[in-house]
Amino acid sequence: MALMVAIAVPMVAYAWTEIDEGLQGEKNQEPSTDVTKFKVIVNGMTSIDVFVCVDIADGLTEEEAELIVGTTFIKVKGDYVTHRLDTLTFNDTQIEAHYTWGHDENDMGHIFDITADLITLQITVSHCF
Repeated sequence: MALMVAIAVPMVAYAWTEIDEGLQGEKNQEPSTDVTKFKVIVNGMTSIDVFVCVDIADGLTEEEAELIVGTTFIKVKGDYVTHRLDTLTFNDTQIEAHYTWGHDENDMGHIFDITADLITLQITVSHCF
């Protein structure tokens, strides 16, 4: 029994210090800078926040532009509607996108337009219901 205690105590102490160091490392980590918060104005009335995992400080790629507008679409309309990105234009200061959407494939007559100002981090959405 004494032998088991003699072996277990140092192992527990070692494990405790490793766990504590791991937690200290997590506490001291810098916050992630690759999440951008956008203020979204929907149909001139509703305001919501949309968080997108992009870093636009180093310029905007097509994938980042699609991620911004796609995340905005899903945040506003949900992922239960069918949608198609019809047009996407962008530069380092603005994104414009047009979606067609519907409740199913036979109902794709609805519109969803997005204009994102990358300087003010404000997105304007207009859509029909």
